[in-house]
Amino acid sequence: MPNESGTWIMYGVDWDDPECLHTVDEAIEYINEVGFLPLFKNDIPGFSLEERTVPEYWWSEDPAVDPWEWREIIARRGDVAYGKFFDKKAGFISKEWLPYFVNYRRDGYDFDALWEDGKASARQKKIMDLYAEELMDEEYYSNEIKQKAGFGKGGEKGFDGT
Repeated sequence: MPNESGTWIMYGVDWDDPECLHTVDEAIEYINEVGFLPLFKNDIPGFSLEERTVPEYWWSEDPAVDPWEWREIIARRGDVAYGKFFDKKAGFISKEWLPYFVNYRRDGYDFDALWEDGKASARQKKIMDLYAEELMDEEYYSNEIKQKAGFGKGGEKGFDGT
């Protein structure tokens, strides 16, 4: 999303364009169909949520039509992963594609091998150890994981990046 003379420029489509995603459910369906999708415009023309939605609805605070609100709804539902996956930029990855994406990013390593080869940090290990010990069969909010892993006040810094 470029800024021209202090004004943010949003790219998108008209409501009646066949490429337009009108609801959060349509967005999830499309993400699952294509496998992954950046939130904002990037080097691949037409390959972002921004470019498949109506620009005027962004930041309208109406969850029925606001793609900015959809990202939170999508993350809460758990059907699609949301995070800074694309060169530190936000986007979505389907559950089907997430293991492949993670493997690619890890260059084929599993976490234990990353740790053994010195390619994972102690902060990353603190979080992963929680999964081995207690998080496997439960769902937790990230703020709960943050606390359990010893991040925050008086503890480790940089939880979000880790």
